[in-house]
Amino acid sequence: MFISDPLVFVELHKTAGSHIGRCLRTILDGRQEGKHNAVPPELYDRFILGSIRNPWDWYVSLWGFGCDGNGSAYHQATRRFGWSYYWRQLNKEMGKTWLTPSEYLTQIVSDARKPVNAWREAYSDSSDPACFRAWLKLIMDPARRYDIGEGYGFSPLSHHSGVLTYRFFKLFTRLREELYRSPALTRADHLESAWEENAITNAIVRNEALEDELIEALELADIPLTEEHKRFIQQGKTQKTNTSTRKAADHYYDDETIALVNQRESFIIQHFGYQPPSPA
Repeated sequence: MFISDPLVFVELHKTAGSHIGRCLRTILDGRQEGKHNAVPPELYDRFILGSIRNPWDWYVSLWGFGCDGNGSAYHQATRRFGWSYYWRQLNKEMGKTWLTPSEYLTQIVSDARKPVNAWREAYSDSSDPACFRAWLKLIMDPARRYDIGEGYGFSPLSHHSGVLTYRFFKLFTRLREELYRSPALTRADHLESAWEENAITNAIVRNEALEDELIEALELADIPLTEEHKRFIQQGKTQKTNTSTRKAADHYYDDETIALVNQRESFIIQHFGYQPPSPA
């Protein structure tokens, strides 16, 4: 999270956050506090900026990152137990001082039953569509909702929506602990109203039009931009950071997996008007 007096940027994983953060540090005096952490309530009065990405491409990027041995989803899914993670990190990711004994037990029992070998095999080849499709079916399966940790399985969202929607609501709303018990999150068709009531962002830039929409968002925040600032931002169209060794999204999807993302990420797809890739 990048914090300045006029603006706060909260970074949703795999949505060009490194490039946006670099641009903001060039333009504004501010500080970096963590990376994918939520905005504290005392900063809600500032202009809050977020970013988003086409869900079909986002899942390929998340998986490709894991194939390179990176990311919390990869590390949690491919190990049996994470005792230090249970006691020191999981509670923080859920915004709690401690989890309840029932929550700890649920996570441990689920990890005991986790198909670690299947996860590892799905991450074994970043060029193989079969590996990606196997991984996507695992991460989209409600029965496997505790496998990647981070509190996803404890949220009502995990029963009908994917990890992207969970992270979106976790970072871009004021729900906080309500993310794990709010009745408003129990049905996918109620998410638009839940978003309208709880959103904290003033602007969300789409990865696919990032540079132009970032400039628009900064102007909306009344941040003066010089032509040099704008040129620096526009350089991102030819520069990429945190890339993985994977191919374009079209290479990996078939009709079944396109439909799976369409079902589990329907809120984001409809809210931002995203279109699916062409099946391989």
